[in-house]
Amino acid sequence: MKQQKQKANLLFDRSYNYSKSQWISYSILELDKFESIDNLTIYLYEDAILELKKERSMKNLQLVDFKELELHSFDNYADALKMIINIPLLNNYLKQNVIPIITDWPGQLFIRKIITYLKIQQSASNIPQVYKTFHPIIGPLHVALNSKETILIIKYKFFKQLFNFVFGDKKKLAKKPKPWRINLLLELAQKAWQKIKKVILEKFGPYCKDTEYRMAIDLLDKIIPATLDIYAVLFRSGSHMEYIETIFRIWTFVTKMV
Repeated sequence: MKQQKQKANLLFDRSYNYSKSQWISYSILELDKFESIDNLTIYLYEDAILELKKERSMKNLQLVDFKELELHSFDNYADALKMIINIPLLNNYLKQNVIPIITDWPGQLFIRKIITYLKIQQSASNIPQVYKTFHPIIGPLHVALNSKETILIIKYKFFKQLFNFVFGDKKKLAKKPKPWRINLLLELAQKAWQKIKKVILEKFGPYCKDTEYRMAIDLLDKIIPATLDIYAVLFRSGSHMEYIETIFRIWTFVTKMV
């Protein structure tokens, strides 16, 4: 535990951009594989984007069942999981193993409610205990989308000023913009910061403790680049250890900001 704490403290002594530069210099991370336009359009599920068709294809995938459901409640998710349990081979598998379920926020919420309900009710429940073998997790894509949206909502005033500066005062930025627009604003902020970073750091020096300045550095040199890279670069390049480190960064930053 002590070693983990020391490792975490060391991690936050340096910015994400510094860590990224180290990964590149040690040839751990190769940015040449990814173009900026590719990273900006990675969340657009348009058939016309031919370059992304191969990446979005799924090989060796077996469709177990296909059923339309209203996934908005405890009972809805219990019915959905029942489809998996009712398959004999999977039912036998679940007796000795667990199955990760990659879901968005509602899936996280209701599947965890089912597991909690089973732990409280034990044998008195009318839901089979086998449901406890499902483990909901957030996939890399949702980590990126959720963290970007959270940052924009929390720092809305900053991004609104940036949006109006670029596109004009008459334009309105929605409180919850679409993912592609959030991605664009984060990319604009990152590119602008790269241009002025050296001058700003020389002006304020390494020991400036002004609260607003430190928050700006956190946002521009740590949080924004980390959320831009977590899926588009780190996950897609297979940089596992760098991905885990950055997940920890994002989780800590977002928790602190909330």
